[in-house]
Amino acid sequence: MTLPDLAAVAARGTSRAELPAPTGALAPALSRVPGDTPEAQLLGRAALLGLHARAGAPLLAAAAPPPTTLPAPARPLPPALAALLPGLVSADTALAVQALGDVAARGWTLNAVQVLTLHRQEADLTPALWRLADARAQATLDTHPLHTAAQKAEAAAAWTAQLDALAGERQRDPVQAAATLQTLWAEQAADRRKELLALVRRDLRPEDRPLLDTAARDRSPEIQKGARQLLGHLPGPLQAEVLALLPQAVKVSGLLKKKITFAAFDLPAALGKPRAGQYDDSDLHRLLGALPTPLILKTLRVSWEELQKAVKAAHWSLLQELEEPPQPIPTPPNPDVARARLRDLAGQPKVSADKLLEAVQALGTSLETEAPALQTALASRTLDLLGREGLTWQARDLTTRLRRTLSPDLTVPPPEPLPFQLPPMPKKLPSWQTPADWEDSQRQTHAHQQQAALQTWRELMGALRLRREWRDALSARNDL
Repeated sequence: MTLPDLAAVAARGTSRAELPAPTGALAPALSRVPGDTPEAQLLGRAALLGLHARAGAPLLAAAAPPPTTLPAPARPLPPALAALLPGLVSADTALAVQALGDVAARGWTLNAVQVLTLHRQEADLTPALWRLADARAQATLDTHPLHTAAQKAEAAAAWTAQLDALAGERQRDPVQAAATLQTLWAEQAADRRKELLALVRRDLRPEDRPLLDTAARDRSPEIQKGARQLLGHLPGPLQAEVLALLPQAVKVSGLLKKKITFAAFDLPAALGKPRAGQYDDSDLHRLLGALPTPLILKTLRVSWEELQKAVKAAHWSLLQELEEPPQPIPTPPNPDVARARLRDLAGQPKVSADKLLEAVQALGTSLETEAPALQTALASRTLDLLGREGLTWQARDLTTRLRRTLSPDLTVPPPEPLPFQLPPMPKKLPSWQTPADWEDSQRQTHAHQQQAALQTWRELMGALRLRREWRDALSARNDL
């Protein structure tokens, strides 16, 4: 019996081929191999024959030297803090990001198990986790998809920083920035050229004309279109031609109640030809996008609301070619006034979630510094809102802010279940719903709202507890 004999049986299957009888010097040992089934006996005998074939064989030279033994990390994350990180990730990714910032600030590192555990919980933490991984973890995870994702995230962050630096250079030295852009443009892929064009669009300058001329011949039809339109935003022959066409293409009638309609026109050749079959590319799309929106409003003597309504009625995608006028920046409220309003709303039993959220946003600071009585009242009022209105997006945003900014030492009493009150029945129910079904649906909705309030309280108290334990564990370290 040899290994090839057993391989032939395995290939055909033990149901169609019998195991050969043991022969040779190993016959007694092969006969004693245990196995209740032919498959088990086959595998056992193959293992024995394999070991026998390798016995006494000389060692071969290794294809590569053994890996270098890496030293142990100098500052591994303390176990007490490492045990809290998974809970922080589960409670709120923002809390985990803040905690990882604490880890980085103190020079601690994560091992491979910690990195993988946190990565499985939240993939968005990949760049931060990789930066905190110790040398052994990075060597272990070198071929893991996590490393590739971290490299991509780092490249994206570097590109964003380069764009920010270029935006600053455009403010300081437009001529030099235009030359830098021209050089950078030729080295980038289409997606990044789109981002460079968007950067130019934000604060278009006469110095950008050479770059726009280059972009107007780009391989990407989308970049071509955008560059040709931006050339119309600069004073010159193209802008004058488009302005002359505008009243022909966009007709305005009426004095008090203006009516805007669109008519046919001949698109200037400099704006290119619309791409066939593209719902968001037509003569009108290219014409409207080839002028600054304020200039369109001034030329046609219409308001933004009137133009917006007309183009939206013609086709919703036309709005993409226009720029909504910037809204006036509201004056930040006085902190004392904002605090007084928040205190007033937190004491109102029937305040709405959107008003309470607006008041918290207006305060603009961490709630941790506010009086404990106000923090408790705000949390209790939010839980009461959940019991009355359910988990709306305003209530969800509000609870998120509470988890992140309330004092970790705060204790909030659990919400009291609200009694069920049947609301007035609609005059007409759907054909598929009986009055009894409708009443049962109202009871179920009420029960879900009470459960949502209780679950939110548990999550809130759990997050505050984790923040408190993290703070205390940090304070207990004396090696900082």
